[in-house]
Amino acid sequence: MSNFENKSYIAAQKLINMFSHKDNKEPNCSFIPSERFSMIKMLIDIKSMMNWNFNFKEFQDLICNAPDLQIDVLWNLHVLQILPLDVYLQKLYTQNTYRDFMQTVSNLCLIDCCENDATVFVQTGILSYFIGKAFGGIGEEMEKICTSVVEAFFRDLCSLRKGDMTEGRLATFFSLWKCGLLERKSLREFCIFALQQLIKEPIITITEAIAVQENCKNLDEPFHITPVIEKIVKTLKPDTVVCLLFDVKYGDISNWENYVVILDAFIKTHKEVSVSISKKVLLIGRQVALNSYELFPVAYKRWLMTHFKDCLNMKSAQTFAFFIQVMSYLVPYERNVDIVKIGLERFFNVPQECQCIYNDYITLLKTRIQDLEPHSLPEEIINKLLFLYANTGKLPAYIMEISFMRKHYFLNEFLPVLLTPRVVPTFPDLREKFIEELYRIGKIPSVMFQKYRTACNEEQRKLLAGMTAECFTDEDS
Repeated sequence: MSNFENKSYIAAQKLINMFSHKDNKEPNCSFIPSERFSMIKMLIDIKSMMNWNFNFKEFQDLICNAPDLQIDVLWNLHVLQILPLDVYLQKLYTQNTYRDFMQTVSNLCLIDCCENDATVFVQTGILSYFIGKAFGGIGEEMEKICTSVVEAFFRDLCSLRKGDMTEGRLATFFSLWKCGLLERKSLREFCIFALQQLIKEPIITITEAIAVQENCKNLDEPFHITPVIEKIVKTLKPDTVVCLLFDVKYGDISNWENYVVILDAFIKTHKEVSVSISKKVLLIGRQVALNSYELFPVAYKRWLMTHFKDCLNMKSAQTFAFFIQVMSYLVPYERNVDIVKIGLERFFNVPQECQCIYNDYITLLKTRIQDLEPHSLPEEIINKLLFLYANTGKLPAYIMEISFMRKHYFLNEFLPVLLTPRVVPTFPDLREKFIEELYRIGKIPSVMFQKYRTACNEEQRKLLAGMTAECFTDEDS
């Protein structure tokens, strides 16, 4: 064996032998100070051996193949830049023992270390490492490896019974926010991932969720995990949580108990930012309608009319203004165009002094509908408008809406197509009457209308010139 190979072999064997004789082989046990001192001293000695004639590959292979290597050792090898944890994980991921390794990490991060600094160092460091790698955009393979560990940890955390969910066992989780080892982006991505995982498993029905709803008052199960969920919800913007709750559909939710826990945490967390009770009720009502046997928009309208009947006929201007404010708050998040259209049905008794607020709400609805509906080509829209104009003799209301609400589109896309130069009949046809009416009421700028007239006259001149030339050609022949 050459000196080049011998150094790496000796270093690996010294490390393996040190822990193979340890009586307590529990992978999540805490190191006592004397043992930690001996370990750190050995690791420093090994690092001093790593010069130009050290066989790093042989050392890494020996360590990676060593059985029952403790997490504490692995983490310190990583911190001292002796063996990057990435290298160890990529080798371990292909082996049958990887599932045991995930459980070991989860167990370690959920033990009460009794303020043992050595263990806290490993717990906080390694959990931050896995979250940072899982949500740091570092590459598909490592993200997959680390996400599986994070998922196992969070699942075990939320599976703790009320009596087991002590401050000590939650310390590692809460340390993520104050240790300074995670970027804010990674922490936010972890929080979103955690909420999504929370409502996916295990399977718990809506009926079971209803049966335990009142447990929130005393933080009985499943609401004993509320402090954890509140910490996650506080990390995210209210809009992010609302979008997450809006986006889930019946088929995406397996655990309705946890869905209610998230709602409860959201309600408690954002009292200070005036997330009103009405917003929460509308959110829950929307979820109720999603689970109806009727079509979603029909079910939602029925629910709204049933539970807000008195509100829809309210006479107090202050109450009405508040209700419209709540409804307006939710419009930008709604992605179902049929639900937005329900708001256009005037089933409100609008107090006179609130007419302006109500008009703004209607404008918001119409704008959102325009955003959500598939856009037709201007020519298709024009044909539909001409059909309506022919039947009613009046300009469709849509013209007024787009000229005010979508002025850029109206001037730069709609009118140029409508005013395409052509040969205008001697007696104005339907399209020409439509154009003249728009010009009369000021919807077509004078400059644009005059250019259209000039271009149409030019088209007519070309047509006549062509016909004249054709006549002379026929006479010559």
